[in-house]
Amino acid sequence: MAARGLVGLWAFLMLTVFPLYMREGYFHLGEYKYRFFLWTSLLCLLPSLLLFCLKWVERGAPVRLRKHSGNPAAVSSLDLFMLLYLAAVGLSWFFGIDRKTGWSGAAGWHMGLLTQLLFVLAYFLVSRSSVLEKRFWRTVLLAGHYLSSGFSFALGLGQRFGLDPMGLYKRVAPVDRPRFLSTVGQASWYSGYVCMALAISITVFFLAKGRAQRLTAGLHCALGFAAAVTQGSDSAFAALGMLFLGLFWVACDCRDKMERFLETLLLMLVSFKAVGICQLLFAGQAAELGGLSEFLSKSRYTWAALCACSVCYMLFLLYRQRDPEGNRLACGKLLRRLSAGFAAAALCLAVLTVWLGTAGASGTGGGTAALAQSNYLIFDDSWGNSRGFIWKLSAEEWLRLPFGRKLTGVGPDCFSAYCYAQEDIAARLRHFFGENQVLTNAHNEFLNALCCLGLLGAAAYLGIFLTAVRRFLSRDGRELPSLVGALAALAYGAHNFFCYQQICCAPFLFLLLGLAEGQMRDAREKTGPPR
Repeated sequence: MAARGLVGLWAFLMLTVFPLYMREGYFHLGEYKYRFFLWTSLLCLLPSLLLFCLKWVERGAPVRLRKHSGNPAAVSSLDLFMLLYLAAVGLSWFFGIDRKTGWSGAAGWHMGLLTQLLFVLAYFLVSRSSVLEKRFWRTVLLAGHYLSSGFSFALGLGQRFGLDPMGLYKRVAPVDRPRFLSTVGQASWYSGYVCMALAISITVFFLAKGRAQRLTAGLHCALGFAAAVTQGSDSAFAALGMLFLGLFWVACDCRDKMERFLETLLLMLVSFKAVGICQLLFAGQAAELGGLSEFLSKSRYTWAALCACSVCYMLFLLYRQRDPEGNRLACGKLLRRLSAGFAAAALCLAVLTVWLGTAGASGTGGGTAALAQSNYLIFDDSWGNSRGFIWKLSAEEWLRLPFGRKLTGVGPDCFSAYCYAQEDIAARLRHFFGENQVLTNAHNEFLNALCCLGLLGAAAYLGIFLTAVRRFLSRDGRELPSLVGALAALAYGAHNFFCYQQICCAPFLFLLLGLAEGQMRDAREKTGPPR
């Protein structure tokens, strides 16, 4: 009981207090949030681990590699990839170039071995604590999430319209203010947090049966979608795309869920256009967003998408009236296959379009030169806010590593330590970014894992995402916590394909995966293994 209480307290503090915790405004914000995470984890998780271990020793429960066991010591497929990931991080640290940096992480980031240990520990303790079995913890965690993230969303929205009630911009130069937002900090940090928070409230709205719960979740979603379209980082829209793809996959099960999916999509589009209308009404106060945020909030194409979605929703309701008692969606399997094919085709088309745009820009594409007008269609050094340069340099340097280092990497969070220790790489970085900026990671979490943790670590880390999605989208895993875990894995993976692991977002991934795994374990313990 005490161990579960400590784990529940940690989850509550992370969902409620952690997003709002600040000391000096935006100055050293990442450092202060890391310290909060570190001390909260040490004071809550380590005693809980000790209590769990004492209980397991007392029971004499051996570890069993059984898929459907309710035993806390049983290991699932997701557990196995978590353990493999932790082993790969430990191996990378042991053979790394700088064990001190590999333990604590780069200054200001702290994604070293210690942090990875706490991430995996949090996952295992949350998944074994049965926190969501108690109505008290379910209510407290969800209420804390709504209040904390809702306040963060509202504050970020206000700042985009010239309102700064907490005075967070007083010490920030006007030219730098668009880069910082709400109580999370950098726009890319905030966008990752928004997507993880939305994974929870979207799932509640999607699955809620009571009107009050659905109304509360819907209001939170509307606020979250408005925050997403004003946060300023295009990575968030890749996350939203994958989030809705996962939601559609589940919606193909029945008519009720498909109706909820269309309502969720309508809610997002209405929120986008509401922000666009406010930007026109308060043009003097509204910040210039640019990129996809500006397009999705103001473009006439989003009006067309909203109209098309509204028509589809009305037609679907008319279709339901023909057979109000039935709930099975006859074409569900076909729709699911079409969605997977469409996603694969869209990805291939995007890659092809970028290739054609790049070829046109270089003068080898002939008629494709018109495609080269967009920054996203030309993969050069400036592509994606210099990600083109960073990705090419990171891939080249991994290929140059000796075979052993290709497997284990240069060490956890040792990307900058390695790059700036190599004279040729350091010269390229200083020439491109200047003397005063330091590149700390590859700006692609999976590529960064390949460089820092090697092929073993990157494969294990990717395995966590693939296993989580497969496991939590399975037919026996589509309850609230498990669907949250699947959508969180999809959203986080898509977002951080263009970003990096950082303390304002990564803990939520392991927390939500732990809650999802715990729900599946509790359900199987009650019902027994399927026959």
